Amino acid sequence: MICRLTGTIEDVADGAITLALGPIAYELLVPACDLAAHEQRRGEDVTLFTIEYLEGNPAASNFTPRRIGFVSEADRAFFRAFIKVKGVSARKGLRAMSVPVHQIAAAIEQGDVASLTALPEIGKKTAAQIVTELRGKLGDHALGAREPRTAIAAELTQAQQTALQILVGWGDKAADAQRLVLAACEANGDLSDPQDIVTAAYRLRSK
Repeated sequence: MICRLTGTIEDVADGAITLALGPIAYELLVPACDLAAHEQRRGEDVTLFTIEYLEGNPAASNFTPRRIGFVSEADRAFFRAFIKVKGVSARKGLRAMSVPVHQIAAAIEQGDVASLTALPEIGKKTAAQIVTELRGKLGDHALGAREPRTAIAAELTQAQQTALQILVGWGDKAADAQRLVLAACEANGDLSDPQDIVTAAYRLRSK
């Protein structure tokens, strides 16, 4: 089984990216929260940690192989636990991951059904089921204990911290990412959404 791929992002569309490895290109489904960052890195080399599964109807013996790509091993581990919950399929799980993993994990650990219900594809019944099955098992994820995403400055706002985590997850050093985030926000004081901050930071880096 392939567990990691390094290649060039050629395209981003419909919840997936096209990752080129020489003459071979793979379609990888990705979490919703990573799509904007993937788009910003179109044409760049990235490393993604992968899961393979079969999608289809068992009764009809009609299956299509799918591959999912995550920016860290920790995100992949969270997803594996997430889709074990009854009612959370792979596709539903990817769409529900519209915010960083540590935010979802924190909501689960706190039993915050309302926040989970606000996620795409997650109804109140499913949110309660997620809390029942996973609460107490995701402490490291809730603390943001993700290999490349540590050392976040305390003075950053929550939106800036999330933007910094995205940048670090895509290969920037924490110190460089922090400087970019602060510079982007200083240049535009109206930035309050993490994805907008990431976009502004990438624009600064390209100059």
